[in-house]
Amino acid sequence: MELQIRGHDIAVTDEIRDYVARRTQKLDHLVDRVVDAQLELRTRHNRTGGDTTSAQLTLQTRRNLLRAEERDPNPLRAIDQAVDKMIRQIRRYHDKRTDRKGPRLELVPPLGTDQLDEIGEDADEPDDADPAADLARLVRTKRFEVKPMDTDEAIEKMELLGHDFYLFLSADEEQMNVVYRRHDGTYGLLAPNRR
Repeated sequence: MELQIRGHDIAVTDEIRDYVARRTQKLDHLVDRVVDAQLELRTRHNRTGGDTTSAQLTLQTRRNLLRAEERDPNPLRAIDQAVDKMIRQIRRYHDKRTDRKGPRLELVPPLGTDQLDEIGEDADEPDDADPAADLARLVRTKRFEVKPMDTDEAIEKMELLGHDFYLFLSADEEQMNVVYRRHDGTYGLLAPNRR
């Protein structure tokens, strides 16, 4: 596996390259057919305390995209944690693929319009709030290919990426849906109503 290392606000030294090569050696045995492998190191300047290094490891296989990200003040420790997280994700994915007789994932039905109205009422801002002060900045845009898939496959992709939600094109309904992980460990589905 040929791993590309990029540094943003951090120098990628020979020591870091050698360390990454040693640590990612295990990944060759766990994942077959890696098309693209990248490690992105980024220094984040904190207002309080010291700087932290973010290590994001991304592996693209023919069928899946795997991603693990960790942060630590020490760049080598951040790399260590990201590689360990990737190894856990790969093993969990392999276990799910081989354990076909295990319990099915519990899927919570989408919220009804009456439940959405209740959520909307709780989310109202007080009249004296300054909306300009609360505006969030868009700092990153991600674009990705969308292919039709079923809900189980979308949950699998979400778990592989280590995200809490996943946007996908439902093969059954031919519309965009979102699966998400709930606090109790179950999964939910957001699907728009067609009117």
